Amino acid sequence: MSAARTVLTVAAALVVVPLAIRARSSGTTPTAVAATSQFALEREQATAADVRAYLQAIRGANDIQCEIILSGFNSWSSNRSPDRDTTAWRVSTVIHREITSPELVSEFVTAMRSGDSCSSRVAARLLGRSALPGARRELLSALGDQNAQVRQLAAIGLGFSEDSTLSAPLVRALADRDERVRAAVAWALGAVN
Repeated sequence: MSAARTVLTVAAALVVVPLAIRARSSGTTPTAVAATSQFALEREQATAADVRAYLQAIRGANDIQCEIILSGFNSWSSNRSPDRDTTAWRVSTVIHREITSPELVSEFVTAMRSGDSCSSRVAARLLGRSALPGARRELLSALGDQNAQVRQLAAIGLGFSEDSTLSAPLVRALADRDERVRAAVAWALGAVN
């Protein structure tokens, strides 16, 4: 029962509360908010401040909450929903490779190396989803890190890039001394090929 309450609490915090605050502060209906400059909202990018706030908000999430957050990498399909949150949408566009700001790469790298279970996992995926060349370079560098968890996350990030040119470094990483890293590398190889 407490797991169900946790899920409902997270859903309320991530979806309902921001919508209620925005509707109350603007004095407009959700339909009117959605109708205004729909195209402009879809072209806006997450700023470094948005990403920083997103990664900070998920710090300390428990395993169930983190799995819900990570499932967002596969289910941001309701982009035309009238009740979507603008900031959340801008962060979700980062998830779908529309990142254009090179300064965000350093935000992801910092979060990936933070040691926080959830934000580091999310950051690795965001790095992988980024189309910026610096992101792949950082992930390849992290594949040789002394910390096994960072190497594992780097492999996962590389897998999310779906970039087949990364096969050679991933094949070399199959010889890693840590079995979790080897498992992540094997998954990444399947994802990029």
